[in-house]
Amino acid sequence: MLLLTSFLVDILLPEDDNSISFYDKFLAQYTSITVSAIVSQSHFYSETYNTKLEDLDRDVDNIINEIPDASKRKREMYKVLCFGAMMNPGDIVQEKEKRTFVSDLFIQDAKKYNISNREMIIKSLNTSTFLNYFFLLEDSLKYISSNGYLKGSEVISKALKSILETEKILDEFNAEIYERSKFFINFDSLEKTWSLLNFIRNRIIHYNGYYDKHAKDIFEKKFNDILNLYLDIDTMNTSIFLLINNFEKYTNQINEFDYLIWSGNIISDIEIK
Repeated sequence: MLLLTSFLVDILLPEDDNSISFYDKFLAQYTSITVSAIVSQSHFYSETYNTKLEDLDRDVDNIINEIPDASKRKREMYKVLCFGAMMNPGDIVQEKEKRTFVSDLFIQDAKKYNISNREMIIKSLNTSTFLNYFFLLEDSLKYISSNGYLKGSEVISKALKSILETEKILDEFNAEIYERSKFFINFDSLEKTWSLLNFIRNRIIHYNGYYDKHAKDIFEKKFNDILNLYLDIDTMNTSIFLLINNFEKYTNQINEFDYLIWSGNIISDIEIK
């Protein structure tokens, strides 16, 4: 599962106008995140190497299992280099402590979620890329907004809206975003979707992605807030079906594991370019 819908990674070219140089800066960061995500994740798909999935899983497992021995060898080499340079390496405090290797905890987590180590890596890459996109959009809207201090949850409802109202293009924006996404029917739908994504972001940053009973209820409420916007719009039935189908697995994951496993791929069916 790739984070991006790979046939929708083209972008609008910047115009030959120095007044939009900010867009150039945005594109530089956006393309860096996007290409890096695709290339890094491609290493964990059998199609990339025309090999069997079980062989790729085995190779990933071998790399992870090698982490403790590689670490120990480097630690021993440090001592050798110190003695070779006529230096006393002193005591390595960590060797006297009760410690475990990160690879052991990583493998435990993968088993807890009933996924392979390879899929666990993709999960981590998805989460990282999701946060990179989120912060890029959040920082960009804060930068070009005339508002003062804003919380992440306010960058759509306050920062973006104030920009659109100041430029008197709110209606034009609503029409354009629907034309491009086929999902966001108005500004309210965008605001409520951002509210859910911001909540997911907060669970990752502040709680390591953990969902207790209260957080699960909030997740469900924010998702239902989105659905309620489309109850009487027959032309949106297909889009809503896709959204429900996509989110059902995330709801199940939260209820079963208390975590979102594929948190970086939340709305892969919704693309705006």
